[in-house]
Amino acid sequence: MKLKTINTCFLLFGIIGSVSATTTMVSRTVCGVSDTAKMSFVSNAVLFREHWDTLQQVKFWQQVIGLNADTALINVSSSRQVLHKIPFADWTCQNETEKTAYKKFINLANGLDTNTSLYVTFGKKEFYEYKRVIPTINSAIKVFNTNSVDPWYAQTILLIENPGKNHNKSYVGANGPFQLMKSVAIKYGLRVNSKVDERTDLNRAAFAASQLLKHSCIPKVKAVLDANNVSYNEEDLWFRLLVLHAYHAGPGNVACVINQLKPDKGGIDLFTKIWNTECGGFKNESQNYSQIALANIVIFENFLNADKDSMWLVQGEKQFAAYKKNRKGTRQDIHLLKQCMESYSDDLMDGTIPADFFITRMEKIQKELASIRIKKQPEEDAGVSMNKFLAMGNNLIRKRQLDDAIKILKLNIAHYPNCVTAYDSLSRIYKQKGNKQLSLLYTQKGAAIKNPVY
Repeated sequence: MKLKTINTCFLLFGIIGSVSATTTMVSRTVCGVSDTAKMSFVSNAVLFREHWDTLQQVKFWQQVIGLNADTALINVSSSRQVLHKIPFADWTCQNETEKTAYKKFINLANGLDTNTSLYVTFGKKEFYEYKRVIPTINSAIKVFNTNSVDPWYAQTILLIENPGKNHNKSYVGANGPFQLMKSVAIKYGLRVNSKVDERTDLNRAAFAASQLLKHSCIPKVKAVLDANNVSYNEEDLWFRLLVLHAYHAGPGNVACVINQLKPDKGGIDLFTKIWNTECGGFKNESQNYSQIALANIVIFENFLNADKDSMWLVQGEKQFAAYKKNRKGTRQDIHLLKQCMESYSDDLMDGTIPADFFITRMEKIQKELASIRIKKQPEEDAGVSMNKFLAMGNNLIRKRQLDDAIKILKLNIAHYPNCVTAYDSLSRIYKQKGNKQLSLLYTQKGAAIKNPVY
């Protein structure tokens, strides 16, 4: 299912084919802006029962996923213990000698050996817009079940590889929602040439991914475990995570790690060792893969169960609906409406709603606030702050959503006409888009402001 905008109707897919007896499926009513539909998802409650969520590596990646790219976490490479948070600009302005000295200082300040290996990991909130991929999971689960492949893989891979960005191509050439390499896609019948790339088609990509898992990843992981006399159940979470590593790094690299570690059993202890083991092509990026998977599973599982049998893709809509149902025209309503504004802002930053929808909702909330202020609170400042608008505009620029950024910055100017920073940002965007005339116009408008505010 291709989701063009949040208003696109959600289709109801039934679960077709056989689902493993130990794969627990749950049904939720997914609420969009104007449409709702029943959808099915895989439950990962076992993750909490087995305490994978308590691991420092999993907690670390949850932090990273919730952090903007303008901030980095300095962390211990072996444990992912966070030692320090640093702005992007403060780190990138240093040369390599200064960066090395800075790491030594951080180690010293935290009572560690100055040679302790540290990583600097930048936030990935702009990438992991997981709510955007929710409507596609149900469709992919259908394909996996039709092909008798555990639907857990469909849901988990989409949460990692395709948080709403169906046409992203990786630096190694992988493409589409399941990040398939060209050779793999062609092997399983997809067309990939100069005119068409079926890797970007959800259903075709899901088919190829399920075949790759069924005929290569799963049997080869079983073979290496059998060779090391490690007992397993195909529905064990640790087994599934090992298959994920085979999907990402290749079965040969996973076999290299397992043969090097020579484990006698699976589970959490095996993975804490895998996360600190390199072998062949299995290096840092591969080690991170299951950590990121677990972090995304925790986030998604919490969201899945936040509202019982419902899932609100647009949290602003949930709060605004609650406000309209319970409004009393008091100061408490002002507080609730400001919470709605914050939620809609987060929805825009999550990629769940476009700027036009956000602006429409802001106008509606402003009218509600105006009527309350007239009656009860004439002194109340009800608008979105200038800094909030600027931060949203900058985030959209970083995500390369320039058209939405333009709309938000113009909204900022409408509320704060003396905001020079907004004019400067618009000038830079138009220059980036190749429109020199509008770039110059906004530069001139900013320069002409008599009482500028920055």
